[in-house]
Amino acid sequence: MNTLRLPLRSISYLTVLFLAVLLPAACAQGSAEITPPEIRYGEDLCAHCNMIISEPRFAAGYAHELAPGRYESLAFDDIGDMLEAAKAHPDHTVVAWYVHDYAGEDWIDATTAYYVVSKAIITPMGFGIAAHSSQEAAAAQAAEVQGEVLTWEELQAHDTAHEMH
Repeated sequence: MNTLRLPLRSISYLTVLFLAVLLPAACAQGSAEITPPEIRYGEDLCAHCNMIISEPRFAAGYAHELAPGRYESLAFDDIGDMLEAAKAHPDHTVVAWYVHDYAGEDWIDATTAYYVVSKAIITPMGFGIAAHSSQEAAAAQAAEVQGEVLTWEELQAHDTAHEMH
C-alpha cells in the first residue's frame, strides 16, 4: 500500500508544481507581439479621452511594454490625443508608434510619417493633425490648408495642445 501512495503523492506534487509554473505564464497580460491596435470603428473608445473612434484617417496608436516581452497596443481617435497620452504616462515604455495615412487609411510607422498641422483640418479632438506616408502628399495638403509640414521629431516638439486644442 505504501508503494501506491508514494507515486500518487509524487504525481500530485508534480501536478501542483506544473500548474504553479504554467498558470502565471498563461495569465500574463498583453501580447508577445508588437502590433498596431485593432480598432472597431464606431465601437472602440480612445484610450485617452474615451470618445468613440470613428474616423480611421485620424486614428493613431502606440504599443508599450507591460513586462519584458509583453506588450499592449492602445488606440486613439486623434494623433494629438496619442501625443498627450504619452506625455501623461511617462511610465509607458513606448516601443512602436502608429498613425493612419490620411489618404489611404493604412497603418504606417509614425516615426517616418510627415504631418500637416493646420486649424483648417478638422480632427476628432481638434488638434488639426493629419499624417502622410510621403512628404509630397503632406506638402500638397499643407498648400491646400495653409498648414505646416512637420517630421515626427518636430511634431513631438510642437506645442499642439497650446495651438490647436
